[in-house]
Amino acid sequence: MKRLLIQILVMAVLCIGWSCCPQAAALEKEEKNVEEQVNEILTGMSTEQKLAQMMIITLRSDMQGTKCVTQLDPSYEDLLEKYDFGGLILFAGNIMDTEQTVTLIRDCQTAAMNSPLGIPMLVCVDQEGGRVNRVSFGTAGSGNMSLAAAGDLALTEECADMLGQEISALGFNMDFAPVSDVNSNPNNPIIATRAFSDDPDKVAEHVKAFMKGLDKNCICTSLKHFPGHGNVGEDSHTHLPCSDHTKEELLSCDLIPFIEGIGAGTDMIMTAHIQYPAIETDTYISKEDGAEVYLPATLSRTIMTGLLREELGYDGIIITDAMGMAAIAAHFDDTDAAVLAINAGVDILLCPVELYQDEEIDTFPALETYMEKLLARVEAGDIKEEDLDESVARILKMKIEKGIMTGTLSETREEQLERAKAVVGCAAHHEREWEMAQLGLTLLKNEDGMLPLNGNDGGKTLILTTDEERTATAGYALSRLEKEGLADISQVTVMCYSDPEADDGSLQEALQSADQVLIFSQTTRKSELICHVIDQVHQNRKGRAALLSLNLPYDAACYEDADAILCAFNPFGSAHDTEGNGPFNLNVAAALCAAFGESVPQGTLPVNVPKFKEIVDDKTVFSDELLYERGFGLQDWKQAQ
Repeated sequence: MKRLLIQILVMAVLCIGWSCCPQAAALEKEEKNVEEQVNEILTGMSTEQKLAQMMIITLRSDMQGTKCVTQLDPSYEDLLEKYDFGGLILFAGNIMDTEQTVTLIRDCQTAAMNSPLGIPMLVCVDQEGGRVNRVSFGTAGSGNMSLAAAGDLALTEECADMLGQEISALGFNMDFAPVSDVNSNPNNPIIATRAFSDDPDKVAEHVKAFMKGLDKNCICTSLKHFPGHGNVGEDSHTHLPCSDHTKEELLSCDLIPFIEGIGAGTDMIMTAHIQYPAIETDTYISKEDGAEVYLPATLSRTIMTGLLREELGYDGIIITDAMGMAAIAAHFDDTDAAVLAINAGVDILLCPVELYQDEEIDTFPALETYMEKLLARVEAGDIKEEDLDESVARILKMKIEKGIMTGTLSETREEQLERAKAVVGCAAHHEREWEMAQLGLTLLKNEDGMLPLNGNDGGKTLILTTDEERTATAGYALSRLEKEGLADISQVTVMCYSDPEADDGSLQEALQSADQVLIFSQTTRKSELICHVIDQVHQNRKGRAALLSLNLPYDAACYEDADAILCAFNPFGSAHDTEGNGPFNLNVAAALCAAFGESVPQGTLPVNVPKFKEIVDDKTVFSDELLYERGFGLQDWKQAQ
């Protein structure tokens, strides 16, 4: 972008005949200084150092985070001093509390800056907000689909700003966000409410707003997962998904948020481990079963260089999704995967090796072997040195321009800790995230004014939760409602229906005595138990049943007989209130409180909800006919017509 601006200004000078253009001169000088710094560093780097700079490592034992590093001991310190890794990603298991996280990150950066090159690392986190929230003691946020339901781009920017403030204070400088996928498949198991919408234009607008919020805090952004993970029905953590979309189809939908994000100046783009046989036809013999698999986008030069770089004009950093995910690790030799990714045009390999060491586990030798194999492949000509140079130059350029080279550890530990304790999970942020969750609540149905419950003539209420975590959240919401005088909790029973069958005695007894039932639903898979409960409630005197859709709103189509349907858009995460009470599921608690009249739903659907068709292989199949259109939502508790 800067180079383009320089060219425009220079052309203006030549055409108009200015004798001097200070703005252009300043920009040219800045560009020249950055290039000089990059070239100076690059000239002094060995091949091994270049490869290390192209890696972001993680300090845990496996993809599941069975064991995670929470403090830096001498062995890890030596490792970071020996290699010049480009970055480090921390997961929830690495992040315990404010002081521990600040200390761990500072110690890691100190070790990295004591390496031969002394280049500070990118310290990364998946802090998307909502479902993916690694800082459990901080502000969770209501999640992307909830923000899109609220329909206010300023709110999305504000949420990202809050998240950015907190992770910046902890020492992070890179957030693998915003999610830029278009959730066009109702049965998508991994993107779901992490996406803003099934409308690419709506996704694009919220992506840009989220980027603005992070940028306010000098947090690098990374759009993910290119060229789109929202149209598949499998999770690349456990499978190698395949999409039949053509390039033309991607350009008309999935790629729109990425194109807009590129125009808005994203720092990185993360790849998707997804096969696109209509675009990339090269194959690899899977080490798992000997079958031919198409090269996924991460390893495809056709997609990474041909589509992303050449057709879309992106010249920023490309980073893989984690290389230890089953989509890659189960099928590809780890060295082959790295060679293919680099040759495809990728600049950074994310989590190529899990790094952990204790009395039982030692993965450090695997790193040594991995580096030796990669160096051998460079020596053999399988990886070109000039490709390494281009990638490392991009990384160094970003670190310089983002102030990472000079700003890292610029304040004392005490100063940073004081700043972090003042902002991370502060009362003001918790109060605001509760309001954000309320603004996203969307009412799809409210026959005979069933909701809010405190507007009815009393009676007994049964709340059926999906599991113990949601049960605890219901307990928090009820205590809040009692304090506000909105619910007589002596008339409310909370039960978890994850175990009992429809004819379970205790469930039957509770249903018989209930005047109204609130049923939590967390999956788009149609539940015969929920259907049976709704039928039974309707058979009991004047009983009525409301569905609280906690996750994707497509489950509304599975239970059309419910008297009321209220959508929350995120059942995950651990939030706290302004007094520190918690943890609880933010959106679930806000939805339950709204059902008793604490707030009035104002949200509208960010996705189309098609009608239910049938169940095939334990998955819900939807029809082409819509039950609720995107943009629909009732306000003021008015009755559905």
